[in-house]
Amino acid sequence: MRLRPKRPRHSPSPIVLLYRVFPYLESASPGEPGHPMFVQTPQGAGRWDNPSLYLVRYFALSPEAAIGETFGNFPIWSPAMLRRPDLPDSERKIGVYQIDEEVNPLLDLDNAANLFHRHIKPTDVVRRNRPVTQKIAADIFNEDKWAGIQWWSFHRPHWPVVAVWVADNVTFLSVEGILTHNAYEDAAKTLCKVREES
Repeated sequence: MRLRPKRPRHSPSPIVLLYRVFPYLESASPGEPGHPMFVQTPQGAGRWDNPSLYLVRYFALSPEAAIGETFGNFPIWSPAMLRRPDLPDSERKIGVYQIDEEVNPLLDLDNAANLFHRHIKPTDVVRRNRPVTQKIAADIFNEDKWAGIQWWSFHRPHWPVVAVWVADNVTFLSVEGILTHNAYEDAAKTLCKVREES
């Protein structure tokens, strides 16, 4: 993988925080459902999936966006949506991760130059046309210099979201509850969601 030139010492830190909502099970071991680093397989249904080339993890650049991406299609938000009946005793929580973007660069698809040089139209990115977006992701992966891609959320364009090819390039930091998180309230207001307490 070709690396970016080293940044000047005064430049911003290349460490990027990532967030995702996942069903957390405290007793889960690495490789098991409920573990913060677990990747559900088989893949192929996601917009940027290419299981013949890589596995992928989806993240957001803010906890608000991670919550909004996960529950954006739920008409009513309540504690019930945190449960996963197929994974007893688990609860959906916010995982906090980090990636060193200097070592693991992400291609920004919200950058006109990046789209122009690859003959990609913004509508190719924003439309939920899975064959098109999966082809875009495969081409970017085959450039062999990117750890993943960044684009904008379908639910709100000011929410950047990220897909990272699965490798030892993401570090898990912590897990946080959802209902008591400020981002839960922010995401609900942004998406104009009805909230119930039980």
